Amino acid sequence: MHWLDAVSARALARIPPHQRVFRRGWGDPEALAAYLEEAAVASPLPDIPVAEGPERPWNGLAGRDLTFESPGRYLPEPSRLARARLLLPPEGAERAVVLMAAWNDHGYEGRAKLAAALAARGIASAMLEQPFYGARRPLPGDPQPITTVAEFMWMGRSAVLEGRVLADYLRRKGFRVGVGGYSMGGNMAGFLAAALPFPVAPALLAASFSPGPPFLHGILRNTIDWEALGGDTPQGRQRLADILFSASVLRFPAPAHTRAAVLVAGTRDGYVPTAAAQAVHRHWPGSELEWVNAGHASLLWFHRDRLVAAVVRAFERLERASLETPPSPQPSPAPGGRERE
Repeated sequence: MHWLDAVSARALARIPPHQRVFRRGWGDPEALAAYLEEAAVASPLPDIPVAEGPERPWNGLAGRDLTFESPGRYLPEPSRLARARLLLPPEGAERAVVLMAAWNDHGYEGRAKLAAALAARGIASAMLEQPFYGARRPLPGDPQPITTVAEFMWMGRSAVLEGRVLADYLRRKGFRVGVGGYSMGGNMAGFLAAALPFPVAPALLAASFSPGPPFLHGILRNTIDWEALGGDTPQGRQRLADILFSASVLRFPAPAHTRAAVLVAGTRDGYVPTAAAQAVHRHWPGSELEWVNAGHASLLWFHRDRLVAAVVRAFERLERASLETPPSPQPSPAPGGRERE
């Protein structure tokens, strides 16, 4: 584990009770049952109108806020209106990536630097504000709005459904579309790539195939309020594992555009186990997996150029690919082996 991730693990172990995740327990049984029933279902793409706000300058880019009715269910009232921000380079763009939010990434500032770097490469970014996050929080200012397991599962499911609407909006606008994100955002992008009915360029950055590994085997296990779940017992852990692992990219068939996918993972990631990143690579034949000698935090802070390059390569691979030709596996070096130069 990278030393920055180790420091983060110690800090997370000391967070106060009101900031712990699942502090109100399992949540609505009906909501949990409904989630488990459709966790691996790629529902038809809904025709939902997207309202466009006026174009305004934002951090040197052209910004436009987008809103639409969320197709997600079991959301609190403040989360039912989906919000996104489209950022365009001043000269315009032909490519646009749906940039999904990382864990605790409220608003858009956390993705601003990545979006600016992508704009410099001619790529627009559509940043979805995650349900329960930012302006969509049930209680304004709540540092940890995910209070139950049911809320967490529907946050993820709803974000994927909203991301599909956003990707389709970009496609209808004439963009070549990519999907990407860091950490949880990369996991969301994996679901998008697997569930969209048209080809996209997927860039999964420091991403797991499921929320299960980060919360049960990674640092985020330190943030769980186990007492609210009935105690840290084998039975409680197994129940949580069954629910979290039901959300898995591996449950969806590999998309036809799998050869366009570019995955980037840190060899010393304390949040996302290396096997969780490898699992997506193995499930998507033809995908590219790049190992970087970094942890979860250091990959984002010190290797942003490699993350940007991964998004660019995903678009290039999509544009080169002949989707009629079945992709062939491309094994990657194991962690600790030679990184991509």
